[in-house]
Amino acid sequence: MAHSSLRTRILVMTALPAFLAALVIGGYTLVHRMVEVRADTAHRQQLIIESYAARLAALGEAEQPAYEPLLRALLEEPDVRAASLLDNQSGWQSHAGPRLRPVQEAERLEGGGRRLVTDSSWQLVRALPGQRNRLLTVEFSRQGQYIEILEAVLTMIAVVVVLVLLAVMPAVRFAKRLTQPVDSLLDTVRRVRDGDLSPPPPAGAQGELKELEDALGNMVAALDEAQAELQQNVDQATQDLRETLETIEIQNIELDMARKEALKASQIKSEFLANMSHEIRTPLNGIIGFTRLLERSTLSPRQQDYLGTIRKSAESLLSIINDILDFSKIEAGKLSLEHIPLDLHDIIEDVQTMLAPMAQEKGLEQAAIIYSDVPTGLLGDPLRIRQVLTNLVSNAIKFTERGSIVVRAMLEEERGAEAVVKITITDTGNGLSPDLQKNLFNAFTQVDQSARRREGGTGLGLAICKRLVEGMGGEIGIDSTSGRGSTFWFTVRAERDGSGEPEPAPVALKDLSVTLVEANEHARLALYHMLSGWRMQVTELQALEQLHDHLETDTLASTDYFLLAAPASLPDPSRLTPLVERLLDTTGKPVIVLTAHADALSGQLSGHAEQCRVLGKPPTRRRLRDGLLELGGLAEPACAGAACGGAALHARVLVVDDHPGNLKLARVFLEEMGVDVVPCASGEEALTAFSRGTFDLVFMDVQMPGMDGLETTRQMREREGEGLRTPIIALTAHALESERRSLLAAGMDDYLSKPITEGQLRHTLERWTRTDGAEAEPVAEEAPAAPEPAATDLVVDEALGKQRAGGRENLARDMFSMLLASLEQDAPGINALSESNNRDALLERVHKLHGACRYCGTPRLERAARELEEGLKTEVDDGRLEHLVAALLAEIESVRQYGQAARL
Repeated sequence: MAHSSLRTRILVMTALPAFLAALVIGGYTLVHRMVEVRADTAHRQQLIIESYAARLAALGEAEQPAYEPLLRALLEEPDVRAASLLDNQSGWQSHAGPRLRPVQEAERLEGGGRRLVTDSSWQLVRALPGQRNRLLTVEFSRQGQYIEILEAVLTMIAVVVVLVLLAVMPAVRFAKRLTQPVDSLLDTVRRVRDGDLSPPPPAGAQGELKELEDALGNMVAALDEAQAELQQNVDQATQDLRETLETIEIQNIELDMARKEALKASQIKSEFLANMSHEIRTPLNGIIGFTRLLERSTLSPRQQDYLGTIRKSAESLLSIINDILDFSKIEAGKLSLEHIPLDLHDIIEDVQTMLAPMAQEKGLEQAAIIYSDVPTGLLGDPLRIRQVLTNLVSNAIKFTERGSIVVRAMLEEERGAEAVVKITITDTGNGLSPDLQKNLFNAFTQVDQSARRREGGTGLGLAICKRLVEGMGGEIGIDSTSGRGSTFWFTVRAERDGSGEPEPAPVALKDLSVTLVEANEHARLALYHMLSGWRMQVTELQALEQLHDHLETDTLASTDYFLLAAPASLPDPSRLTPLVERLLDTTGKPVIVLTAHADALSGQLSGHAEQCRVLGKPPTRRRLRDGLLELGGLAEPACAGAACGGAALHARVLVVDDHPGNLKLARVFLEEMGVDVVPCASGEEALTAFSRGTFDLVFMDVQMPGMDGLETTRQMREREGEGLRTPIIALTAHALESERRSLLAAGMDDYLSKPITEGQLRHTLERWTRTDGAEAEPVAEEAPAAPEPAATDLVVDEALGKQRAGGRENLARDMFSMLLASLEQDAPGINALSESNNRDALLERVHKLHGACRYCGTPRLERAARELEEGLKTEVDDGRLEHLVAALLAEIESVRQYGQAARL
């Protein structure tokens, strides 16, 4: 391609000047020739017409026939097409040849004649000499002129072609002599490119090309030498690489062995951590539990102080262990999140109430401001949200010496059924510099080492909060300026809970007036939001001194309630007693006092119980609402049928569970919701009841002796008629992910993990039973798992048992008694099955115990049963199984001892 381009350039550079020169000269010659042809033609035509005009004039006044021979002779002249003689006086005309063409334009000629132009000819008109009345008109064709011009053009083209050929022929020979060596050199370059480094053949080049040929030959020789040297180096490098690969292969084998050892060590470490956490928490929970029991007994103040110190120290140590375990779970990716109904307002109030003693010790005000557009009913993990909020609020209290801790909740974004709520925790502490904020959410990081020594902790709290918030799809951060306090914030991305109705405002409080006295701006704003949300008329005062002034002027006589909030920094609330008594005596209106030392002040005002209530700070919605209703004689009657949890659910439900305690608890929960319950203790009994009637829903225990829940479900599906499908909800104490999917595959529609709560039951009933004929929502791919027991569990947590019994203390006591009775047979039975290595029977026995203890507030026993059940399902080795069985038997014995001590 290169030599073709070179040849083309040479030919173009040679032929182009010759062509241009020939074109210029030929063009000039052609133009000159055309001008000559036109002039000669016009002159010849003029001579012809003048000659014949004279000859016609010589005939005199002859008749027309005398002129015709001359006119016909005129037609023989070159280019003459027609001729005509016209007498203007007599009007006669003599014509020869074709008819004259129509005239387009005319012009006068020298000598008195005219030229008439047609589309393809000229007509010359001239009067006969001496006979002005007779006009001779001759029409000349243009074809002769055109032929002469064409001949000139062809001649010019021939000349140009000849000149170009004469110029190109030497150029072709020159290009050939130049391109042949170039082609030879290109072939040599291609052979070198393809790896042929043999001496190139002579190219026959001359001059500079000869020098290029010599240089190329030298280059080929040099490349040949370099390639030989390179090949030698490559061979040496290949040998070295082969030896290196052998070394790397040996190292890889060693690394693989080291990796396996590391994985084994990590597994051993995880098992050790789990075992040690259990072994450490077991005595710690015993210390905390029996310390609380001792605190209920009669002791001296010093002994009470010692016991309090022991309990706080043990709880602090337990909190540190729990942080480490939570962080380990998160790092291992084993922390699961729930998706159950929650009330954000209740969570915030619970956290503030729990941490109130800590804030009161330092004289700090607490306030919760929840804006009206925040959806408090959500679906999410209340335990983890509470854990994050507790950590952030407790940190704010720890590092704030004076002022207030304010929790705000606001709606940041809303997308259909999903809402993003932003929660901020603002303190009035010293704040943090930008350098300290950078690593604040990293593990094992605290503000400074002095804080670690003073406040304690592992530095894992904020790291755990960050992982939990991000796991729930939110974000966490801090806005702080050194010396101006800090604002920690996090977002909660959760789905709205459309199944439950929000708690309605108490109608009895509407339009009633209340005088609010609160010195702290944020606490006053929180109370104002709460009272105005109940549509009460609020009059705000910023200090108790203002109340004195208003009482003297009697400007508050029309108020219905007085709400007095004592400053959190007030150490002795007794100074409020005279003011409260004066209010009661002067106005006779109900008074509610909010103070950090509610017990002390309540004792001093015990004589005014009918008109006065003393509540702890910060107050919750329910306590404040109930206090207002009771003092005003407006208390609403207790709900019936639905357990005050919502509207009664008119449905017929079949509940199947082989454990009598679980069956009783589910029956109590459902009947208080207005549900018609048919209880069954076995799969056979459930099939009989299912065949005799129709049910809106079936709650089915999975693992039962004889016919288990899966087989019972299959037979129920076989007995259903066409088009009929009763929702069947699985009840299981614990299920692995694979087991949960197998439940749905077996014909069940959904599942609940024990312990089940009233909220879960109501949510499930509202989801799967419809009174309007609408179909139930489709089953989610994964249902929420039951919450694991909190890390700070005791041997027996009475509050947890009461909570899982729906707040019914008598029911919780009955459930615990039934558990104690079953433990008398469970301990020897589990021990015997373990010694006989009957894993199937052991799994059935442990599963039943696990389901029973989840309702009785025995978190350690529940955890031990769950771990043994998981071990049996995952087929752990005999050594690990023996350890898990021993741990479960130890927890059974601890619960039995606790029960015996409680009876005493």
